[in-house]
Order: sequence, then structure tokens, then C-alpha cells
Amino acid sequence: MTKYDLLHLNKDDDRIQDILAAREFAERYLAAEDDSQEQAEMATALTVLLDDPSRGVRKAIARVLATSPLAPGLVVRCLASDIDEVSVIILKSSPLLSDAELVDLLAGGSEAVQCAIAERHGLSAAISAALCEVGSEDACQALLNNSSAQILQSSLLRLAQRFEDRPDICDQLLKTRDLPLSNRYELLMRLAANLDDHPIVLERVPEHQRHTFLSDAEDKVVLRLALEASEDELPDFVEHLRSRGKLNTRLLLRAVCCGRLRFFAGALANLGQVPLPRLCKLLVTVRRSALQAILRKAGLPIRAHQAFLLSIDIARQAHADFTYDLALDEARMLTETLLEEMQDGALGADEDVAAFLRRFAIEVARLEARLMVKNGSLQVTRAA
Repeated sequence: MTKYDLLHLNKDDDRIQDILAAREFAERYLAAEDDSQEQAEMATALTVLLDDPSRGVRKAIARVLATSPLAPGLVVRCLASDIDEVSVIILKSSPLLSDAELVDLLAGGSEAVQCAIAERHGLSAAISAALCEVGSEDACQALLNNSSAQILQSSLLRLAQRFEDRPDICDQLLKTRDLPLSNRYELLMRLAANLDDHPIVLERVPEHQRHTFLSDAEDKVVLRLALEASEDELPDFVEHLRSRGKLNTRLLLRAVCCGRLRFFAGALANLGQVPLPRLCKLLVTVRRSALQAILRKAGLPIRAHQAFLLSIDIARQAHADFTYDLALDEARMLTETLLEEMQDGALGADEDVAAFLRRFAIEVARLEARLMVKNGSLQVTRAA
């Protein structure tokens, strides 16, 4: 019992001496020898005090017994079912409560009870799963902040389903490496969908450019995730995008210009139903006519073939084999070279390839400049 507690007792907790005595009983129980007369007497006294109307008395007992594996189980379990002010002390740390008991307390408990359980050290996967299924938003946030908790991938997926429109939890989930790329993508798309009326977009992006801005933002999300993808994750991610109709011409052209050659090859392999190792070899070795057949089989429009063929030629000249991604400076050189050689041609019904490349070349140059400043290789003086 702290001085603060003693000074702020309410009208039901005005028996300071009883509170101090209750704390002493709990301490004497823990200090007594097992099966001794004193331990039995202290256990009886503590059991009687469970009915004390003063919450201060019960809180004092809970504070002493909360972390001890030697505490009397009956007393601990009664305190765990007490009012929130008392129970959370036990629920956060008592080692005597089993997973089954915690699940029962969680199911019928208040938000404070759920949060207390979510903060327990070394929380098991079973309790985490129960929290992800029925826990409140605050409790689930507490769980994600608990670095010692065991959380299965299936539980993270359940959280993503339940709270896909809650930015705070989405942000926490996106920081969790165990969440599959396809689900990370869906969460990011949920967030991107809210950019339409975001103050920064409304203030900085002209109305006639917002559709292009938002489309570019979605593509950047995909390519950022593709950069992080392992060899095992990438095929599933590409298939997820294909099933959503997202493997479009604009995205693939951005991928190759951005140096995401692994993703570009994976997308072509998926769309053309060609094994990825074979496709990578074909991209490096076959003639232009054969490359055009690959693009055609992948369903890419003929009007965009020239851009892709030139991109592949330039990547070949840089000795790329499409099994690794290009560095940012290499991607900038590829884009600038492609822009120089590219004749006007439609990327889609309403977008010109050359216009796309000009915009993208500026974007890559700015990214490279920012990287140089960040790495300290370029000093920039800001005007006053």
C-alpha cells in the first residue's frame, strides 16, 4: 500500500489499520513454511477477508499475492473474479491461473479484464487466439504491444479481419512480420482507400491528378511489399494480386522501371503460366520475337509491348538476370534510357507510356536525391 493509496481511500476504504493487517496476513502466509500451522491460520484469515466490503482490503491482499507461485490458489481465484479494480492486479501477473481459467475470465470479463490478461508476460498462443477472437479493440492493441506473447499467424489473420477498418490496429499489424504479404497488402489497400479525403491529398494534389496519385500510391505499396518478399512468399503474393485483377500493365511497367525485376518476372510467369526459373532464363536469352510471344501469352496489350521489350533489352545490357532487384541508381538509368528510346504509345486507354515514363523518371530521381541526403553523401542547405 503506497502513501498515495492511503491518502486517497474512499468512504468504503477508511479502515487503514484493517488494510495494513490484511497485507500483513498475506505476507505472513507467503513467509510461512508449507503445511505449517501459521500458514493454515493465515489462509483462513485471508479467506474470511475475501468477503470484506472494503475494496482496499482486497486490493492489499491482491498486491502481495499477485506474482507469487506460493499464494493460496482459492484466494487468488476469488480475487481474479472480484471487481475490476481488484481483479486486474491478479490477472496481469498471477502464475496460478491456468489457460482454461483465463479463457473463462476473458469471455465474461470487462474491457479492463481483457486488457489485463493481454498484458500478461509470456501469454500463450491459446489465450492470444481467444483475445483475437473476442477481445475488444483496446485489448487486442495491448496484445500486439506485448512482445512476450505468442501469437499464431491464424490469430493475426483474425485480427486483420475484425479490425481492417481500425487504423491503429492495422498499423500495429503491418509492423508484425508474421502477417502474410497478401494480408499486409489488403490492410494497406484499406488505408489507401481512405486517402481520397485525406487533408494532405486535398491540399497538395490538384483534383484532376488525384486518380493518378492514388493509383500510383497503390502501385508503390505493391512494389514495396514485393521488395520485402522472400523467394517463397513472392509467388503467393503475385497470385493474390492476379486473383484481385491487380496485375495490370501499368503496375508491371512500373515494376520493371523501378528495378523490381523479381516481381516483374514472377508476374509474367504467373500470367503466362510458365515456370519461373524457365521464364527468367527466357527473359535473358531469347530473341525479341520470342519475348513478344511471352508478353502476348501473359495477356499484356500489344500497344504496350514496345515499352516492355525495350525495358528487357536495357536490363539485359546491365547483365540483370531477373532473379534479383536493381539498385535505385540502376533503376533510374534504366528509366531514363527507356524514355530516350521510347516512341509515343498508349499504356492504356487513357494513359500514354511516354507521359508515364517522364513522370516516373522524375519520381525516381527525387527518391535517389532523398536517399543521398539521408545517407549524408549530399548536403542540402534549407533557405530561411
